[in-house]
Amino acid sequence: MIEAEKPVSPVSRLTEPRTIVSFAVAAIVLYFLFSRIEFDRILEVIGDARPGYIAAAAVMYFGSLPIRGERWRLLLNNIGVRAGLKDASEIFLLSWFANTLVPAKMGDVYRGYLAKKAWNVSISKCFGTVYVERIYDVLVLVILMGVSSIMVFGTDIPQAIKVSLALGFAILVLLISVVVAFSSGKTTIANKLPSKIQPMFTQFAEGLHESAGRSSVVLIILYTILIWSMEVARLYFVVESLSPLHNIHIGLSLIVFVALSAALVSALPITPSGLGAVEFAIVGVFVLVGVDAGVAAGIAILDRAISYWGLMAVGAVVYMVSEKK
Repeated sequence: MIEAEKPVSPVSRLTEPRTIVSFAVAAIVLYFLFSRIEFDRILEVIGDARPGYIAAAAVMYFGSLPIRGERWRLLLNNIGVRAGLKDASEIFLLSWFANTLVPAKMGDVYRGYLAKKAWNVSISKCFGTVYVERIYDVLVLVILMGVSSIMVFGTDIPQAIKVSLALGFAILVLLISVVVAFSSGKTTIANKLPSKIQPMFTQFAEGLHESAGRSSVVLIILYTILIWSMEVARLYFVVESLSPLHNIHIGLSLIVFVALSAALVSALPITPSGLGAVEFAIVGVFVLVGVDAGVAAGIAILDRAISYWGLMAVGAVVYMVSEKK
């Protein structure tokens, strides 16, 4: 919602104290997690991974990015921005690259700036489309997590899992409540704000209302389901890359739950893209259901090699050559 001439680039934010602290927190969490597991065992597991399946996992992950770009393009269309798929996907990738470098989801603000630069749309109004995008994501994620948790644990759902589901549901309710409140009481709320903030709030509220309209809702939901299916497929292929040599028997419902739990944790604004927290969640859930700790750690490292470090590498290349940054 912050209008600015030009936010500091994500690369230059690497030297900011907040960013340094966030990486320090992630490093502590990762050390605490992996120091409790025999390191040689983790290396053995990673070394046994079948490259073909890892490549398939990478295809699932990076193949989902243009679909995310197309979904955002439809939301932009709802606010009157006629964006092309290539431009929307490129800006989306650059914003996700930013999220691997800086905490607090600052990549979303960067996306708003890039959209303003490309299509002359208000950053605040564009941020409304990002907010609605989050609602679709959390809605489908919570439903799938709930169904998969019942399939995995039945009626005996562990307390930690119940807390995760409750957190996801609470986030969804909060997100929707903001849309309802802002749509119905936009003028009243705006009048209570400082005059400098009122235009930004009004534009954000308009972005929420317009992008959450009925246009393309079914298609956006279908894209969202496809996106999360590809997230699950990525983890499935990572697990399958280890199955023959390590006699792993992990059901699809558990893979669905772990993949979506990791995605929910990655939204935490404490570290860049949930670095540390996501690895902890993946290992924790797998160990909770009896998977060997070394295998669980190997799965987490291989999966994040694609969804975090791989994204950072690809994003860095795109950032260096992009004319939109």
